[in-house]
Parts: sequence; structure tokens; C-alpha cells
Amino acid sequence: MTMAATTDRRSPVARWGQIARDIRRRIEQRELAPGVQLPSENELAENYGVSRITVRQALSSLADEGYIHRRQGSGTFVSDTVQVVQHDLAIAQPWRDRLASSGMKATSVEVPTEHIRAPPVALLFDLDLAHGDIGPRWFRRLQLVDGNPIGMSDSWLAPGVAPGIESAPLIEGSLSTTLESRYGIVATEVHSYLHPETASAEFAEVLRCPQEAPLMVVNAVSIDSEGALIEASRTVWIGQRVRFHHQHGDQTRNPH
Repeated sequence: MTMAATTDRRSPVARWGQIARDIRRRIEQRELAPGVQLPSENELAENYGVSRITVRQALSSLADEGYIHRRQGSGTFVSDTVQVVQHDLAIAQPWRDRLASSGMKATSVEVPTEHIRAPPVALLFDLDLAHGDIGPRWFRRLQLVDGNPIGMSDSWLAPGVAPGIESAPLIEGSLSTTLESRYGIVATEVHSYLHPETASAEFAEVLRCPQEAPLMVVNAVSIDSEGALIEASRTVWIGQRVRFHHQHGDQTRNPH
């Protein structure tokens, strides 16, 4: 199989990212059908005019996203399906519990930080917050499904909320679980705002996705039963791994 293509040295996207994007496009458009074996690393390197290391990085990214898989001693093949996770915005049940009930291994992993970082101005603007309403206490968690990253969450606590929380690891990597278990703090109201972005170099490295890959960003503010602000958060989800679902009306009824 010949995959004639070129990469642009002048592009801000790394060459491995360009290769991953091209192969991903071919898979999504069924130019490369499920089960098809990809050319060898040497052949791909020659086709794209890059080193084997660059090709290997592109293939690793595609494997992490579920587009391809490797068979020991046989080669690299297009996956039958790309696993897409559904995120239900209107359901209060934690996303990890929902996915676990459907047989997936969903985990949150706390990313070590110094816990001090000012919230982005864009986040404050989006959530109609003023400087000083939240932060600078900051927590970052990587969201994984079956060991592969699907998203990353950054949260900033309101002043006075959960003093000393940063002195111990989060319970199961979950900020909400830790707030409830250790401090009795429960969000009764959450306002979420969605918008698309593309992956920055920082997010691409952490999420193991190509730079400029499509992301869906969810900015949210959590409030307790007395109307007091608990936290503001920014979660970036890999667009090709997550789809969003929102249902109006009585969710206990099944129209089918």
C-alpha cells in the first residue's frame, strides 16, 4: 500500500502531528478501512519524508486515540471501531460511575502541581467572575478511560473553601469526592458553558493528542445549597473521543 503525502516544515504543527492528522483523516473517510494493515514504519517514513522516530510518534498518538492497534509480530492495523465516550451533561452521577456501569475502566488521576496558579482571564470572563472570587488554589486531574486520556480538568477553589485540602492527595483523584468526604461540601447547582478549541502544545503533550486536534472545552461554576461559590473549573475533552448528550424532560422515562 502506498500512502503518498508530504509534510510542511513551515507549519506550526509538528511533523508527527501532521502525519497523524493525515492518517486519521484517511481512516475517518474510509480510505483506510477497518482491519487494513498500515505500511511499515520504514515505508511510512519514506512516503512522508521523515524519520522512523517521527512516524513512531504519530502512530503512538493514533494508537492512544484508538484509531489503530499493533499486533506483535504482524504489524499495525486500522481498528474496527474508535471508542467514543458519551458525557451526559444533565446527569448528576459522576462520569466515572456512569462509564464503569457500561464496562469501561474510568479513572481520574491527580497531576502533581504546586497548587498555586491564577485562573485564566478567559475563564473568569466566561463564568462572569471577578478577580478574587476564585483561586489561586489550583488542582489538575487527568481523565482516563481504559488507560487512555480523554480529558483534563483544572479547578480553582473559592477563598475559604476546604482549608488545607492541598496537604493530602485527592480521594481517587476526584476533587468533588474529596470535598464531600472530608469537608461535607456538595455542589447543588452547576452552570456549564461549552466552546470548541484546538489543542495547544501543553494540552497535546498531556493528552497525548496531536497539536491543533479538536477539543471541546467545558467551563463550569459550582455552587452550594446556600448559593455560595465552591469552585470554577475548566475541562478540555478530546473531540474525537467524547460526545456530549443532554436530555430535556423526565429522564426516568424511556420513549423507546
